[in-house]
Amino acid sequence: MSTSVPCNIPVVLKWISRNIFSKSDISSFDFQKVTTGKPFPIPDYKILDVGCGFGKWAFLIRDIFEVMLGQNFTRQEWKISITGVEPFKKCITNIQKELYNKIIPEDIFKVLPNLEYYDLIMLGDIIEHFEKAKAYELLDGLFKHTGNIIVSTPLGFMPQGAWADNILEIHRSGWEPEDFSRFTVKEYKILTDELFSDVLRQMPDLPDSMKNGIRILVLWLRP
Repeated sequence: MSTSVPCNIPVVLKWISRNIFSKSDISSFDFQKVTTGKPFPIPDYKILDVGCGFGKWAFLIRDIFEVMLGQNFTRQEWKISITGVEPFKKCITNIQKELYNKIIPEDIFKVLPNLEYYDLIMLGDIIEHFEKAKAYELLDGLFKHTGNIIVSTPLGFMPQGAWADNILEIHRSGWEPEDFSRFTVKEYKILTDELFSDVLRQMPDLPDSMKNGIRILVLWLRP
C-alpha cells in the first residue's frame, strides 16, 4: 500500500504535475496573477490510487495542487477527483474519507472490470505483493482504464511478511527496469531512501544490500 519510504515523493509529484497540466494551455496563463495571490487554474482531472493505504498521495495532491496552487479549500471546490482502492479496512478512517472523493474497500481484481476511465492510475508499492504473472495481469487490466500509470516498487526483491497481520502485505516478487519492457516506459528513476538507514545499520543481521538505504524503482508507464 502507499505508505512506504518517502524518497519517491518529489519524482511522483513531478510526474503527476506534468499529467495534470497536460490538460491545460499553460502558455496562455498570466504568471503575474499567481504572484499577486490569484489561484492557478486547475483542470478537471481523475486519478485512481490503487492500494491507497493511509492516504499519503491524496493528502499531497490536495495540499499542493488544490490548496496551494488552486486555492480550492473545500470538497465542493476540488477539481481533481481521486478514487482510492484499499482492501485493508484498518486504513480507511474519517481522514481518508475526507481526502478521497470515493474509496472502494475491495480487492482491485474484484472491481477491475467495472472501473471508470482515469487520466492517471497510481500503483504505490503494490505490484511487489503479487506474483509477476498476476502483476502483469493487473497492469494490462488497468491500461484498459487509463493511458498513464505511475508505479513505485522496491528495486529487486525485498522480503516482507504479513505487515500488521495483513497477508496482502507479503512481498511475492521483485522488480527491475527490464521487467517493464512490454510497456512504454516514458520515464523511470532508481532512488535510494536513507530515512531509516542510521537505525537499520544497527541491526546485526541487516542484508548488505540495505545498509546504505532502501532502493526504490519508480516508473511512468504507458501502454
